Amino acid sequence: MAIEIGKVNKTDLVENDYKVLGIGINQSSNNNGIFSVNYTTISQAKQNLQNLILTRKGERIMQPEFGCDIYKILFEPIITDDVFENKISNTITEAVNSWLPYINIDRINYFFDDEEIDKHTINIELLFSLKSNSKISDSVQINVNR
Repeated sequence: MAIEIGKVNKTDLVENDYKVLGIGINQSSNNNGIFSVNYTTISQAKQNLQNLILTRKGERIMQPEFGCDIYKILFEPIITDDVFENKISNTITEAVNSWLPYINIDRINYFFDDEEIDKHTINIELLFSLKSNSKISDSVQINVNR
C-alpha cells in the first residue's frame, strides 16, 4: 500500500543539476561561477530564513518592513531568560509568517550566557520544515550580534 507523504516537488527530494532555485548567500561558488546556487527548495529556504533573520527592519530601501526586529530585542533590558526567549520567538515567528509563509518554525534553541548578552550577542538554532511537506526539514544556526 502506498503512503502519501504530502505535496512534493521532485526538486525537493534530491539535488538536481538542471533547475536553479536561487542563489546562496555568503557562500562561495561550488562550480567556479560567481554565485553559489541552490538546487533544492529546503536549501533555498534555509538561505532565505538566514537572510530574513539577519536583515534589520528598515535596512532594505524599497521594502522597509522586510526583516526581523531581533536586534532591537538584544538592546532591551532583560527581566528573565524566559521573557527574553519569548520575545525573540515572537519576532522571528512574526517575520517568517509575513515574509516566508511556506516555512514552519518547528523549534528554536538558544545559546547564550551573561557575557554574550552584555556584548549584545546571541546564537540561535532554528529547526524548520516546509509547509508543503513537514517531513522535509533542516536547521540553521545564526549568530546575531550588533
